[in-house]
Amino acid sequence: MKRLFASLAAVALAAVHPLPTQAGDDLLARMAALNPGLRSYTATMHAHVALRSFPFLATDLAGTYYFKSPDRSKLEITSGLPMKAKAFSSLYAHIEPPVLWPSLFAVTQTSDENGTTTFALVPRKRGNVARIDVRVDDATATIRSMRWNYENGGYAEMNDTYGVVQGNSVVVAQTGHVQEPGYTGDITSTLSDYKINAPISDTVFDAPR
Repeated sequence: MKRLFASLAAVALAAVHPLPTQAGDDLLARMAALNPGLRSYTATMHAHVALRSFPFLATDLAGTYYFKSPDRSKLEITSGLPMKAKAFSSLYAHIEPPVLWPSLFAVTQTSDENGTTTFALVPRKRGNVARIDVRVDDATATIRSMRWNYENGGYAEMNDTYGVVQGNSVVVAQTGHVQEPGYTGDITSTLSDYKINAPISDTVFDAPR
C-alpha cells in the first residue's frame, strides 16, 4: 500500500539535457507565477484506492492535505485504512513546485501541440525515478498530468482537474494509475474544503512519518 501511494505521488538520476526552448521558458515562468498570493492551504481529501493485483485490496480513505510555501507538503490519512495498513496512516504526497524544477531536474521541452506542452524532467540526484513527463495546459499554465517512469520499467501517472478557490487555481480531483513489477493499482480522489492561507505550524511537517 505505501509503495502504491509513493508511486502515485512522489519524486527522485543524473543527466544533462539541452535547455528548454524560449517558449518553454515562458511557460515555466507562468507556472511558477501561478497563484502569487497563495502562501499555504489545507484541504480535505477523499480517495478510493484499488489494487488490481494480489491481494486485490480496495479501500476508501479520508485525510487532510497540508501545503506551505515554498515546498512543504503533507498528506495525513485520518480514516479508512484497513487494520493491517495502520503503519501507513501518514503518507506524503510531495511534488516539487515548478519554481524549483530547474535546480532539481534537467528540464527539456519535448512537444507543444494542441494547446499542451510536454516537459521531460530528469532528476539531478540519482534515484528510482528515471524521468517524469509533465503535460501542461498552455492557456492556464496548470499541470494536466504527470507520469513517473521508473528504473525498474514500471510507471505511475496522475491526471489533475482544477477549480478556482478564492481566485487560486487548485486541484479538485485526480485519477491515477500505477503499474510496477508485481502489482498494479488505481486511485481516484477529490480535494475540497480548501482553507486558503491557513496558519500551519512547521511542526505539522516535522512530525514523524
